[in-house]
Amino acid sequence: IYFYYNRLFFPRDSKDQIKYCKKKISKKFDKGDIIFWKAHVGICLDKSKFIHAYGPRKKVLIMPIDKTIKLIKKTANLKVKKVSNIKKY
Repeated sequence: IYFYYNRLFFPRDSKDQIKYCKKKISKKFDKGDIIFWKAHVGICLDKSKFIHAYGPRKKVLIMPIDKTIKLIKKTANLKVKKVSNIKKY
């Protein structure tokens, strides 16, 4: 919605977003980082917190980044495919 109202292009679906976004080189997480898995995406609120729609609980949650990555790997067997940053768009 942010991009739409600010007349900026950003793909709607995560499969298209992952193709469109540039890969971040730094391994540290920062505010505005977008983390992609296969068919899943979320955004870092700061260096330690992450917001995403977590399917098993059927709600949007704010969780610790490291805990989220481990939980998604454990429950869905998915690894992080790409990290980008929202500030580049």
